[in-house]
Amino acid sequence: MESDLQYTDVRVTRQKFERELSSFKLLQPDWRSRGVFMVREEFPQLEFVFTAHKLNPPSIVFCVRIDFTNYDTEPLSIRFIDPYSGVRLTRKQVPINFWQINVPPDFQPGTPLAPLDLLQGRPDDYPFICIRGVREYHSHPAHSGDSWFLYRTRGEGTLGFILDQLYNFSIDILQNYNIDFQFLIKYTQMPKVRIN
Repeated sequence: MESDLQYTDVRVTRQKFERELSSFKLLQPDWRSRGVFMVREEFPQLEFVFTAHKLNPPSIVFCVRIDFTNYDTEPLSIRFIDPYSGVRLTRKQVPINFWQINVPPDFQPGTPLAPLDLLQGRPDDYPFICIRGVREYHSHPAHSGDSWFLYRTRGEGTLGFILDQLYNFSIDILQNYNIDFQFLIKYTQMPKVRIN
């Protein structure tokens, strides 16, 4: 369950919001070089666009709204949104997967490894990114024994950590496009044909 009601002292949340925002701004040129842009800054939320900057032509891949409500009594919330309208997206509307490959300790070279998609949710539900330090992860019933307070002071859940995870499991592994186009050309009047 996501908390939209601010119950933590708002001055504390605002101070922590400003501290995380300042840390991001110090590294903003580095984030820009990686194709990550902050497009909205309005307490208690920040919005970021992630682009496929290594591909030609580069394109917007996804956009997130990161909510600091009750931070850091609660971890940050990540919501996937349409980069143009700001409308929240369902799982089937998010155009990318977030692949993680876990290598077991007894891994033998040549053994196939199955990637795990960290973006969880049924197609018509709002998805959540299954990473420690994210509000939706810690509030999910499957993670009831994995309390946010175990990670709160270790760095998981900071803005930089979350942006790194979103980037590393998606944009960083993109290598090329695989796009099919179908064109439908509609004329409002018949084109003039020259006959010699």
